[in-house]
Amino acid sequence: MKSPSIFVLLLLLSYCSVYSQNTNSPYSILGIGDIENNFYNRTSGMANTGIAYRNDKAAINNNPAAYSALQRQFFVFEIAGRGQFVNYKGTPLNGSSVSGKDFAIKRLSIATKINKWWGSSAGLMPYSSASYEFSSVKNIQGTNLTVPVTYDGTGGVNQVYWGNSVELFNHLSLGVNAAYLFGSLTQTESLVTDGLSTTLTTTRQIFLKNFNFTYGAQYHTALNKKWDLSLGGVYQPAHELAADATVVVTDNATQISSTSDDVKSAPFKLPNSSGVGFSITKNKKYTLSGDYRYQGWTSTNYSGSNFSLKNSSRASLGFEVSNKLKNYNSQFEKNFLQAGVYYGTSYLTVNGQQLKEMGLTLGYGLFRIKSQLGLSTLGVSLGLDVGQRGTTTAGLIKENYVNFNIIVSYRDFWRTKGAKYF
Repeated sequence: MKSPSIFVLLLLLSYCSVYSQNTNSPYSILGIGDIENNFYNRTSGMANTGIAYRNDKAAINNNPAAYSALQRQFFVFEIAGRGQFVNYKGTPLNGSSVSGKDFAIKRLSIATKINKWWGSSAGLMPYSSASYEFSSVKNIQGTNLTVPVTYDGTGGVNQVYWGNSVELFNHLSLGVNAAYLFGSLTQTESLVTDGLSTTLTTTRQIFLKNFNFTYGAQYHTALNKKWDLSLGGVYQPAHELAADATVVVTDNATQISSTSDDVKSAPFKLPNSSGVGFSITKNKKYTLSGDYRYQGWTSTNYSGSNFSLKNSSRASLGFEVSNKLKNYNSQFEKNFLQAGVYYGTSYLTVNGQQLKEMGLTLGYGLFRIKSQLGLSTLGVSLGLDVGQRGTTTAGLIKENYVNFNIIVSYRDFWRTKGAKYF
């Protein structure tokens, strides 16, 4: 078997080189951008419903307590990508609609069951993203003149995480995800004066970083020979993202100033967040899961012209059918089908309107045995997410989107010294 470390390095290189972002998200200009609600894992086709969901062959990072469900002495690599198509409507677009699309690698991870009670996973994925561009006019101070101005922004916050969970008494699992958040947000303001053939550009870049911890618990039990039940909860305490910023001003291609913008006295605050969920399974085949998540953004007291941050919530429901078959003395999953629905309120309130998001998802996964004993498997999962965010009320923009998710996984036996196959 090839060295896992070489495989991880190749995945990291692919994450850095393939990532691209062309779709504009007008609301990502506020806060730290659009915060991810997608975990880009086995639960994506179930509307990312997975606080109580457990799976022995996939890395479920919705709740760190789920890592203890992994099968012992096996490891799994996963790489996930997302393609997005968005259509924008609203009065700021002069009554017309605008479309955008992009593709990005969204998650890399490795997970394993270290011993009979300890599961672990590490990975890289986005926490938030910003991508926007719009035009306006700006008054020249001390005059009645106005000049065209364009704003564009890029960047986001990523997270590198290491999660661990332990199983107690064969029914209770406790876990923690330790993540390091890091990234930058860049905003460029360009004033164009046609008569003078000059462009005055101000570029402000904010660098954000800090640790972030998510705690989780799951209680799972067999109700009888047919039914299994799992209950779960997650909690993330409030903390701040340390911030540094630079401002560079150029006149055409000539730099005329460069300063450090002191934002350390007002770092961006992340709120307390929590969630609860259930998952009930019949005959190890049919699974129904439900989640509710809440974030207390109002306590951060973050606001600006015509916008503020408000408490947000998200409810989702997912269903899965798993098709299994016998392989020697064990069961092997051949494929699965999923469906889900979700509804939530964003942490953004703009022009008095708190943004809402809703949609439905579908998922399908297929697995292929790569060895005679079934110790090595290759899997591909496909997901579809159709939804909408925002409104055309109060001069805002409504986004109708279609997301395509793909997850490629490789699972094999961890051939450590003294390991036993059965």
